[in-house]
Amino acid sequence: MDYALHDFLMFTPEVYLRLFVRVNATLGPWLALVIAALASMALLLSRNALALRRLAFMLMAAGWGLSAGVFMVRFYAPINWPVGWLAWAFALEALLLLMAAVCTRPEPVRVLSLPGSLVVVTTLSLATAWAAGSWRALSLPAVTPDMTAVTTMLMLVLLPRSWRWGVLIVPLLWCLFSLLIHWALGLWLPLGVSAAGLVIGLAAALWPHRPG
Repeated sequence: MDYALHDFLMFTPEVYLRLFVRVNATLGPWLALVIAALASMALLLSRNALALRRLAFMLMAAGWGLSAGVFMVRFYAPINWPVGWLAWAFALEALLLLMAAVCTRPEPVRVLSLPGSLVVVTTLSLATAWAAGSWRALSLPAVTPDMTAVTTMLMLVLLPRSWRWGVLIVPLLWCLFSLLIHWALGLWLPLGVSAAGLVIGLAAALWPHRPG
């Protein structure tokens, strides 16, 4: 008997996309705080003060914790059991980002590259909303795992290369896992986010370090 990858999933594309609606509804007005924190990160990373750039990485670390605790453990793990274990990897990633913030000197983001990065993050965040046909299914960094991973990997080019591979492992593994799930479900727009994450992660690993 032949089996396809989707035969091992306990949920449909509709159920999966509904997760994004549910997590956004659960956070409710707190989403405004998340969006404000994300906007502040873009400003903090462009500042000359090292402490402010470190704070941006600390905020991203908190986003990994929020994504793991709310989206993954509360909503996703009950229908996809490996996600419960992967949530622990997200907790580890949060710790690694905190260590990177404290132990390294993140470079300031180039002013010319900031708009491009914001366009990438904004466009990819819309993928689940387009797939679901509802803005309520928006996928925000620091709330949903794919966008948390993608946004983090964009930030990692600001770290010394000696630190990047260690911090890249969890985001890359998650994007690979998520790509397989999206492939099995036939969700091509969200699959594009996972694929973009893999490309961004590999590019971040090879990106030359520019001492600040």
